[in-house]
Amino acid sequence: MLGRTLAHYRILEQIGAGGMGVVYRALDTQLERAVALKVVGEQAQVDENARARLLREARTASALNHPNICTIFQAGVADGETYIAMELVEGEPLSALVPGDGLPVDTVIRYGAQIADALAHAHERGVVHRDLKNANVIITPEGRPKVLDFGLAKRVIEGPAEGATRTQAPLTEAGVVAGTLSYMAPEVLRGEPADARGDLWALGVMLYQAATGTLPFRGTTAFETTSAILRDPAPPLPARVPPSLASIIQRLLAKQAGERYQRAGEVRAALEAIQPGAAVSSPVPVVVEGSRRRWRWAVGAVTLAAALVWLGGQWRGKPAAPAGGPGLSDGARPSTNTEANTYYERALLVAGRGPRHDLPQMRQMLERALALDPKFAAARASYAFTHVMLVHQGDSNDPSWLYKAEEGARQALQDDPGCGNSHTVLAGVYLLQGRNERVPGEVALALQENPNDVPAHMWLPLYHRANGDYEQAVQQTNRIIERWPLFWPGRLNLGELLREHGDTAGAIREMERILEQDPSSRIALWALARIYMDAGDLPKAREALERVDARHRQNYRGRLAWALLLALERKKTEGLREMDDQVQAYAGISYLGPLLAAEFYAVLGETAKALEWLDRAVRMGDDREEWFRRDPQLAGLRDHPRFQQMLASVAYRRRQRSR
Repeated sequence: MLGRTLAHYRILEQIGAGGMGVVYRALDTQLERAVALKVVGEQAQVDENARARLLREARTASALNHPNICTIFQAGVADGETYIAMELVEGEPLSALVPGDGLPVDTVIRYGAQIADALAHAHERGVVHRDLKNANVIITPEGRPKVLDFGLAKRVIEGPAEGATRTQAPLTEAGVVAGTLSYMAPEVLRGEPADARGDLWALGVMLYQAATGTLPFRGTTAFETTSAILRDPAPPLPARVPPSLASIIQRLLAKQAGERYQRAGEVRAALEAIQPGAAVSSPVPVVVEGSRRRWRWAVGAVTLAAALVWLGGQWRGKPAAPAGGPGLSDGARPSTNTEANTYYERALLVAGRGPRHDLPQMRQMLERALALDPKFAAARASYAFTHVMLVHQGDSNDPSWLYKAEEGARQALQDDPGCGNSHTVLAGVYLLQGRNERVPGEVALALQENPNDVPAHMWLPLYHRANGDYEQAVQQTNRIIERWPLFWPGRLNLGELLREHGDTAGAIREMERILEQDPSSRIALWALARIYMDAGDLPKAREALERVDARHRQNYRGRLAWALLLALERKKTEGLREMDDQVQAYAGISYLGPLLAAEFYAVLGETAKALEWLDRAVRMGDDREEWFRRDPQLAGLRDHPRFQQMLASVAYRRRQRSR
């Protein structure tokens, strides 16, 4: 099998095996990235119905996009074999990191909260894991849990649970009840359908094992283990486990599903509330021998899109040339191929040197530069940026573009460790992901290479805005505008900050200044429409949206703006038609996007949906507590207890961050 190419994946080495098949490290020859390739059926007979079912489940799970979930890239059949291509996650299984007496309490809480957040993300999309266990969670070198095999744990061949009295082993082979025995919920063992609460039981087993080093229900045979799960209470937790954590674990391990937490988000909130020290969303570095870092993606909001337009190197002032020779006009290190440099400079010209930008042409110029010099790091990083923009500006709702983008930025750093453009891109990526704690470090690395890198400077006020620190965001944005007065993304961001502070006149003024440079700027027109919506001037909001060129009418970000306007105009049927599954998919992959959907449903009076989207916004790192309290579109939610609970969660996270 090694060296063979299956579809467009070249198999390099075997890295695992189980009842569902064999897992290989492979190279995606189309995108030139490393993946984990699960080939199903090498160790089990898989009929056509089972193949079809597995492919459906894999495609469903591929819609998940969360920093604590291993991403599925593709599923298919080639040469008669079913395969699933996934993100290659390197690190160690949580099961291998738990010592005999358990992990430190704060680590258990931190890992548990992140895994619960991953479960919440999946369950909201109708995906149940069904085989959650410590061996299916990888801890990356950054200390971040990554849950594997979401939606794929159901066995590919159905059949009776044979061998119920054999010696205990994980029941992962084909032909048995889905799952691993020690982590199965009582209702599953009784033959009832597995649902999200079965995953929460498994999380309870995982937390118990992580805290104590042992499983809560054990036996020398599968029969004895099954009996313990169905009838026996879990042994008491040791005294070093605080009562608050013990209470959470005990509730997760309630024999009756109705007595457990009913939503993974509730578990996350409960763990956050008892977390000592830092916020649970911050990773704890761990040292894993031989491991390399992997990464995840999400996308952000419209003001960030404006700043990203400039990441190709434009509007960077007059930086000093890098060591080793004259630099490109943006201060980046040039290629040894003169023609490649020419195409790179042409890319910068259409990337935003003036008030307009042409992303397709920028991509074309960079592709030519890379064809001439595949090791041209600056071009690689700028091309990675264009991948981000396809999703970020609303032209695509396919998050796989973002995975390609980060790999491009990392490849650029491998080719040239001094490629400051890559750090600028990564700073934006971490901000979009909601991994705000990593933004300042990447900005510092970018500015170390080029102190006049305007986009790198811009990430800091956006970082403060995302954290809800408006005063710092406004101060830094004003400094950028003072230094680079024609840098229109700075004015766009200032306008958004003024809007969220209720300064309608000031916000409109900033948008009009942008439109003086480019009357057709779709980003400025969408932002202007939103200002008028918040001010209650719906005719002017509609006028602004109608000024956007018709060719952008199907843009997902524009459609979100139209959906909100239609809701405000009491055109519910039209608004719901605009907010279709594709638009909701786009809103769901942005850490600021869920608030836009929450506002839409709040205006329609659909409180439950609005609160679900707002809860998603909070879980994805939107900490704008002050804005949540003022947002006129959320007025109908303010007295709801769940709204108050979410604000308390954000306030707690902000307090933890300020310590």
